[in-house]
Amino acid sequence: MIRTLQLVTLTGLFLSAGIATGWAQPTDPAPDMLQNLAASNTWQRLLHYEPGYRAGSVISQVDDDDFFLAPDGKYEPLQELLATVAAMQQPVTTADQHAVCRFPARWKFLQQNAQLPAAVLEPSQCPEYSQWMNTLNPHSVSLVFASSYLNSPSSMYGHTFLRIDPADVETGSTWLSYAVNFGAELNNQDNSLLYAYKGLFGGYPGFFSVLRYYEKIQEYGRIENRDLWEYNLNLTPIETRAMVSHLWELRNVDFDYYFFDENCSYRLLELLEYARPDTSLRDDFGLRAIPVDTVRAVIDGGFLKSVHYRPAVATQLQHDLDRLTPAQQDLAWKLARRNIDTDADALLALPPKTRGQIFNAAYAYLRYLELDNPRRKINADYSLQLLRALNQLPVSPQSPPVPAVRPDQGHRTLLTGISGGQQDGNEFADLRLRLSYHDLTDNRAGYLDGAAINIGELRLRQRRGDGLRLEQLNLVDINSHSPRSQFIKPITWRVQAGLERIYGADDDDLAPQVHGGAGVTYNLGDTMLVYGMGMGRLEYNELLADNWSLGAGALAGALIYLPPGTLQLESQWYQFSGGGERYRHRLAQNFNLGRNQALRLLASHYQQVDTTIDEFSLEFRHYF
Repeated sequence: MIRTLQLVTLTGLFLSAGIATGWAQPTDPAPDMLQNLAASNTWQRLLHYEPGYRAGSVISQVDDDDFFLAPDGKYEPLQELLATVAAMQQPVTTADQHAVCRFPARWKFLQQNAQLPAAVLEPSQCPEYSQWMNTLNPHSVSLVFASSYLNSPSSMYGHTFLRIDPADVETGSTWLSYAVNFGAELNNQDNSLLYAYKGLFGGYPGFFSVLRYYEKIQEYGRIENRDLWEYNLNLTPIETRAMVSHLWELRNVDFDYYFFDENCSYRLLELLEYARPDTSLRDDFGLRAIPVDTVRAVIDGGFLKSVHYRPAVATQLQHDLDRLTPAQQDLAWKLARRNIDTDADALLALPPKTRGQIFNAAYAYLRYLELDNPRRKINADYSLQLLRALNQLPVSPQSPPVPAVRPDQGHRTLLTGISGGQQDGNEFADLRLRLSYHDLTDNRAGYLDGAAINIGELRLRQRRGDGLRLEQLNLVDINSHSPRSQFIKPITWRVQAGLERIYGADDDDLAPQVHGGAGVTYNLGDTMLVYGMGMGRLEYNELLADNWSLGAGALAGALIYLPPGTLQLESQWYQFSGGGERYRHRLAQNFNLGRNQALRLLASHYQQVDTTIDEFSLEFRHYF
């Protein structure tokens, strides 16, 4: 009855508007028109409706009551439309609190499609909204991808945000443009386990924020040393303003944040879909939205205009150092550390251009060190001295070359694999499924060398004479093998948790386990990383006398980047609390068959509990 009365009331408004303005009355009844508007693609996207649990039902992904004008607006698109129309006809008391000013994108949609009577005011008469639009001056949009940052759990897969540019950005600088970011509001008191739980199950609120682009450059390019890829989009100025108008409606509005699907990248796709309503970018992101995959969706959706690469401070520093010989790098290090006295004559004897490169590298290194340390006056004064000396020398600054393969051009992040092999002479077949993302021996093109993140990796095994069994389940498997140098000294670390089948002489057990460690990685030439780590492992294993066992050990390995693909050699050893000893020697050779196919040769010799095992397999891997 209430809905009927509302429809009749709105019908009267439409008919009155038609008589007053002379537009032709529709053939279909106005209630049908309202139903059609409420079910339209644009209205559904304005309210962020998604299919509900019941057939034909919907639910908005916005989790903030203030976003809805109808009591049941979260679930009823028509009721929210009716309430919005009614609110926009209310007298004005405080302009900025009026529905027209709070929801200018809704206002425009209704004005264009519902032929309402003249509004009591227009968005251009809303002081706060007008000031905001004039400040952003939206004309074009770029999707920015920040490369992965393994030291932050929320950024392991990389991160995306939007940049809003004014009309004259080509003659100015994008540093003064505005960045649109969607992120979770974290609780700094939460430990890692609580963070993981809340991140997976929507325990944190997510919200949009708008800030100067140079602040994001400082955050990602300087503090976290993450390269930025700027994907300039072909949205028209009208589409850009429409998107920014809807963004105004989402200010201070909470969404539940889910690490895997309803995350930073997913919400940005919603904005782009609203800007261009005839596109569908989120169709393939029901269970997960990996940032680089959403970049691919935007490109495949026809949004891409051009791409610009912005290297991080550490990337630029490493490039400056690579232009120097080892002896010249040593001079740059001593110069930055104010320890050049004994080598001053050698420095002065060099040609001015070479000295300029050394001073440039020393100055860049000094600025790099200041990122992690408070800037003291003595350091600031010395930095100024280096800069003055640098200005007296012939310097030819050189940007790092753009990587040959962009992140979006790397292999896909879902994996299925099938393999056959032998375990101590007994044949087996394995089926592998991986939800994400990249391991150390996958095709390196488009990915960070020495970095690997694998979440939700399942391996099933069928041995001859045996049934199909779970061989391994990795819930989380993260490796960070950033190489150290005289100038940059990251810590190598890895952690893995899940289920692993452990073999004894007469039996086996699917054991829950967690292991990890820390150490160092070094470059040996341009095509090899070598690493060593101290390790620890905790497992529950029914093959052991006390079930629970704690082990400590060491690991050493190498990653060799060959033309056919990556070769990994690795050995590890553990001594366990119950007195047992284990070791594993492993070889993995990946043969790249293309962007999304590979062959993986695996060979290992290992000791588990009271037996030694030799295993060999060949796996076909498909990424999709």
